[in-house]
Amino acid sequence: MKEEANYFQETRQKLNEYIQRRILLLKLQAADKVSHVASTIITAIIITILVLFVLIFASIAAAYWLATLTGSLATGFGLVALFYLLVFLFVIFFLRKIIRNSFVDKFVKLIYKKD
Repeated sequence: MKEEANYFQETRQKLNEYIQRRILLLKLQAADKVSHVASTIITAIIITILVLFVLIFASIAAAYWLATLTGSLATGFGLVALFYLLVFLFVIFFLRKIIRNSFVDKFVKLIYKKD
């Protein structure tokens, strides 16, 4: 009878150790996923900001160039604004679902990626 009690105590102790190790493993896996997703998001934000700066300065340069061609500063900047309006409308009407689905797919793949 004493051997059975000892067996059950050992089994309970091993089960507790297993549960603790499993919890630790899950925490480490979650930390790995969160850090990977966070670093990807931060990198994407930094790249987006840099691309926006390039786009802004290129737009200003194009507006001044168009202003010299047309002879009017307002026309140059207006043409650049019209170009961006057309691009915006094109994206909204034709590419919205494609862009949204690609971002969702990439995010899901990033979260469930096996290393």
